[in-house]
Amino acid sequence: MSKLKIAVIGTGLVGTFHAEAFFRNPNSELVAVCDVDKEKVNSVAQSFNCKAYEDFTKLINTETLDAISIATPEQIRIEPAVMSVKKGLKILLEKPLGRNLEKIHELVDKIKDHKKIISVNFILHEDPRYKLMKEKIKNDEIGNIVSCFARRRGNRFGIEIYAPWTDLLSSTLIHDIQMTMSINKSKPVRVFAEAVIRECKEYDSHDAVMAIMKFDDGSLASFETSWVLPKNQPEPLDPALHVIGDKGSIIIEGSSMGLQMQTETNYMKPDIANWPTIDSKVDGCLKRGLDKFIEDCVFDQKPAVNLQAALEAERVVFAMKESIAKGTPIDINIS
Repeated sequence: MSKLKIAVIGTGLVGTFHAEAFFRNPNSELVAVCDVDKEKVNSVAQSFNCKAYEDFTKLINTETLDAISIATPEQIRIEPAVMSVKKGLKILLEKPLGRNLEKIHELVDKIKDHKKIISVNFILHEDPRYKLMKEKIKNDEIGNIVSCFARRRGNRFGIEIYAPWTDLLSSTLIHDIQMTMSINKSKPVRVFAEAVIRECKEYDSHDAVMAIMKFDDGSLASFETSWVLPKNQPEPLDPALHVIGDKGSIIIEGSSMGLQMQTETNYMKPDIANWPTIDSKVDGCLKRGLDKFIEDCVFDQKPAVNLQAALEAERVVFAMKESIAKGTPIDINIS
């Protein structure tokens, strides 16, 4: 079996993880990486023994590829995605899909008829806890869902690193929004959200958000998210998902998976679930999600989250933003 030839556009934190995972995957060949930051892209290319480009147009038109991973900042999604469709490439898109709903719809409209796989990288679907939860719910082991509670608290690195170019709902809570939608058989019909806006005001973003969402079967989901905790909090990312059914419940807590570390100067609950570095290699559900994309491409499998499912989650995100701005519940119409 020949290896899947793939390139990565964007060599920030997440894009570099993509490049590493594809470099190490035995079923893929990392052909090239691309970024406007010449120093960064050359460094990543050297680390993973591939070519470096500063222009994604030149990359796509020059190299012979089977697939492309687009891990750029969300405002730079449309052009590389459309060009990749025209070249007939299989596509992995990082979430979120864009900075505003108009641009997201423009992106989806331009690529939705693509005959090749388009996968959107929602990594919770490759966390074994969430995978098992989905299986148990599908098998009706907790009955009909009555309510969900999702929490995703980050420390202040979020405000310092991410707030200048993205926002709390689009970058963080969207994981939990999409997951609650994926396990519920019905569609969301209304959201109401409130936000704390202090330090993130200059970025037109939120320090913290609490929201409630109603589904058309009457079930509810509530959400809490923030990125204001001290940098030295033991668990850098503190997530949870509680699912209550009429026959039982499923509770997922934390990203440390039970690991606790005490030294003379520190107490830590390090992230094991998402993208830990173990043996100097990226691991966790991010890595498994990237491996899953390669597997889907090679064996022509359906992605965990397709373009339509990602769009529906984005519509909820922007309904929450509208609710915060207007101070009222917002109806959602997802067909």
